[in-house]
Amino acid sequence: MTRSNPWISKADWTPLPKGEIDVWKFSLALRENDRNILSQDELERFNRTDSKPKHERKIASRAQLRRILSLYTSTDPSEISFEYGQNQKPLLPKHSDLSFNLSHSENMGLVAVTYSRRVGIDLEYLEAERPFSKIAERFLTKSENDFINGYPEEERSRAFYRIWTLNEAYLKALGTGLSVSSNDFSIVPDNDTGRFLQDTKVADDLTQKWMFETIKADNSYLGALCFEDLDTATRFWKV
Repeated sequence: MTRSNPWISKADWTPLPKGEIDVWKFSLALRENDRNILSQDELERFNRTDSKPKHERKIASRAQLRRILSLYTSTDPSEISFEYGQNQKPLLPKHSDLSFNLSHSENMGLVAVTYSRRVGIDLEYLEAERPFSKIAERFLTKSENDFINGYPEEERSRAFYRIWTLNEAYLKALGTGLSVSSNDFSIVPDNDTGRFLQDTKVADDLTQKWMFETIKADNSYLGALCFEDLDTATRFWKV
């Protein structure tokens, strides 16, 4: 259903051309110095997380985000300063042209980085027992449900995750929080990459503004990328 993505080692990373997008994949295993590079505010916020595993995964994902962004800002990871915009979306005030988005699920994370365009990324662990049909009926549109049900029964779970990740990536790129519902638009893919937004009730939005890409992060994970404006090259890196 989806092609494999060519993940290249971080050791071979080169500066990002202005018109392209980088996608990073990393493990959420906690490293020895992860806590040391987070701000006190971040540590206090993550300390309020319910369980120790979730707490550690959030610390690891934030530490990896800082390390990744340090490549683009020539800044020590611990010295990166975030500000928070609408719906608490993190921004880099000293690098306002740098756009980024983070997603993590179970033991893996993804980060998308680009310049001067909105971008969203989503990652989902493929849960075999998740009641996807009930979720799809409640939260997805008729055309999206038709897409899922068009597959043989044994393939519908993955088809659901494909639609779900595309939806989430679009919502994250919009950055509108709960003011936009997944029932306000339809995304139906006909390939791994393309302009899949078929209909939208989002104010001042156009279906042809957005590009989408399905990301095969691992056998047990599926991701999606959404970005505005022209199609571009996507580079895939692993930490």
